Amino acid sequence: MSEIVLYPSNWLYNAGVIGLLRVLESAGECIPDLLSNDGTIKGDDLIDRIKVAISNKKAASLPDPLDELPAWHWNYANLSFEWNYGTVRNFVAEKLERAQRVTNRTQLRDQLKCRNFAYEGRAVDFEETNRRIADLFGKAFGRNPALTINQAIDEIVRVIEIQKDAYIFRKGIGYLFSQGGFYQNLFNPSWFSNLRKFIEFFTKEKIFETSTSESRCGFCSGGDFKVEPIDATQMSFLFPVFSQFPNAYWQNNEKAVTQVCSLCKFIIIHHHLALTRLSDGSEIFINAPSFKVMYHLNKFAWEAFGAFSSAEARTKREILAMSVIEYATRIQTTLGVWTGMNIEIVSRRDSEIEFFSLPYEVIQLLADRRIASVLSQIGEFTILNLVLGQDFSRLMELGYRLLRIGLKPYAERGKPEISFVNENLRLDKNRQNPQRVAEQIFQLCAFIEEKRKRREIYEYIGTT
Repeated sequence: MSEIVLYPSNWLYNAGVIGLLRVLESAGECIPDLLSNDGTIKGDDLIDRIKVAISNKKAASLPDPLDELPAWHWNYANLSFEWNYGTVRNFVAEKLERAQRVTNRTQLRDQLKCRNFAYEGRAVDFEETNRRIADLFGKAFGRNPALTINQAIDEIVRVIEIQKDAYIFRKGIGYLFSQGGFYQNLFNPSWFSNLRKFIEFFTKEKIFETSTSESRCGFCSGGDFKVEPIDATQMSFLFPVFSQFPNAYWQNNEKAVTQVCSLCKFIIIHHHLALTRLSDGSEIFINAPSFKVMYHLNKFAWEAFGAFSSAEARTKREILAMSVIEYATRIQTTLGVWTGMNIEIVSRRDSEIEFFSLPYEVIQLLADRRIASVLSQIGEFTILNLVLGQDFSRLMELGYRLLRIGLKPYAERGKPEISFVNENLRLDKNRQNPQRVAEQIFQLCAFIEEKRKRREIYEYIGTT
């Protein structure tokens, strides 16, 4: 077998790789070691990490029989629960808050319950947990409620905490493989009650099954591992009829993904973990021609803008911009020309896929560490959006107005001036010191102008 290298490809494959890296990182692997500066991943190193995670036991920190789970199996289920539901409290609160708005609450009550599973006769029994959940639910929604909604949430969470890991595992795989899930029919729901089935379904022998034909994978173009036609019934959400969902394919090319190898099939079932779920119900992935760049940009997006974060809802353009700024300020690597020209946000809502990008010139400004640092220090989306719109004359005008206002003692400022500051600056630290913000804006404009002049010189030299 020749040396394997993973190259960025279509957004679905790329998201699968980044999701897989999240699981391996959660299992204790050092991910930056895998990310090459040229944007690729050495497949042999990645495969070694997968084999360790999928074979080694999680350790005794999990209760019996979950301690039979290898590291990958547990972290995959655990991260999937977290991705879809957040914490157990988030999950319980969402069900009870919805129950307040409907009259038929039986289905919501039952969704809080959990089904039993076992390993070699060692059972995890949720009968008592389910009975107590139903009792507490009834106390919150009976004719004469004995508990407030918040009290019921607290009590139900306390009940679940006793079997928390088992609850998370069972709900996690149920979410992924049940009808309507991302990967329905891939793993038979009738096996959910058998922990051994889940362990044996994902083994290194199956994932790295050697190819016996000359067929090539439509995702990685490789032929080292067994290649089969894509079974749309196993991942109908991802591979439905081409005419109904063409954006599931790269550049609308149906032929490119009619076959998949065993490794890429495994990679793709991680794609959901690379998506950032926003509070508006959409899911986004920041795509780029470099796994290293994608890993860091999406990590910043998860941390700052995920559906369970406290961050204010932002536009796709702002999210992409803030992620690039974070990359520039935290990672000591500049974005290359090719990378900067091809960064985009893939946004999915139900079956609709949309693509958002920023002009190359804007990406280059945001990726400049000095510019990114000043924007980060200011922290105002009003100013960021002027940069995104390349409206630098208005940016300078804003700086001059804030400077004039800031030079006055607060007691001497008129209502229009106070209103102008409050409309343009959201952070208290900036409202209290508009003069400092003005000085930061002037510094920002100076860096931008220097960057633009330098680019003009390079372009001139390149044409002579």
